[in-house]
Amino acid sequence: MLNLFRARANSPYTVVFGIRRTKVNIVVVENASSQPSLVVSDECVVSGDDIVAAMRKLSHDYQKYCRHHPRLALVLGAGLYQSVTLDRPQLSDAELSASLRYQLSDLVTFDTEDCISDYYELPTQVQGQHKIHAIATSRKQLEPLLQVAHELSDQLQGVFAEEQALATVLENLNEPAALVYQQPQQAALVQVYNNGELQVNRAVRSLEKLSELSIEEIRMGGLQPLSVEIQRSADYFERQLRQRPIASVYLALPLPKQQEVLERLHEDLGFEIAWATYPSWAQELANGDYSDFPALGGALLAQQNDAQETSS
Repeated sequence: MLNLFRARANSPYTVVFGIRRTKVNIVVVENASSQPSLVVSDECVVSGDDIVAAMRKLSHDYQKYCRHHPRLALVLGAGLYQSVTLDRPQLSDAELSASLRYQLSDLVTFDTEDCISDYYELPTQVQGQHKIHAIATSRKQLEPLLQVAHELSDQLQGVFAEEQALATVLENLNEPAALVYQQPQQAALVQVYNNGELQVNRAVRSLEKLSELSIEEIRMGGLQPLSVEIQRSADYFERQLRQRPIASVYLALPLPKQQEVLERLHEDLGFEIAWATYPSWAQELANGDYSDFPALGGALLAQQNDAQETSS
């Protein structure tokens, strides 16, 4: 989303802010020819809705990595953008990009003049349909965040939506698989991948309190709503998109990582259930609660954009 202001970076680092209304994560990744290396993963609680203050504190705490114009990216979490699926209008790519905010006027809560939008298309479509996934955010909301970014670097690689950033983090997804990602006080994302590519993306607001479940509530069936939503996504992938059944489900949830969680979902669904694994290059310093997952994905997207710019 909004892959603007791209240019070649001189710093060896990529700095990414993962932004939610209640917390800002920062990750710093050292760029290498073979694979990236995570050198910082930290967070700051947002006080009084002042996201900018949290970003400034983190950039000050890790100012040595923010010098010399590193590659930089922002990842917007749930609540800071809206995602809408709609039929693709019969327009060229350029015409669609220019008119998209008007197409979304009745579908998102942002005023047309305040709306910044972009879109992406999933590789597999229901037969006879051509859908796009539109991403929209508020210009007034975004501009102060961009100001901080531009103060740190003139190598801004892009502003990405959380749902897209997650798609780059999981490794070795050769078979159809589902990912469930959620952080406190936000909708859960239920995604399905095939050959490592995102095929299904659903934001499920009814699962906002999923991370608050205690192990006692889990034992009493508290995960059943999650099972229902995973099954819905799996059925859509198999029956509507006519793909092979998913083989496994990965959980990126701030729940107690107990075997009982996996066993309960396995009993409900019959799929292989596992906790999501951080990329090999990030495991040593990662937060461990998946709050930095989107920012890590944003770092990979930023590096991909820079590589494309360099080669073009």
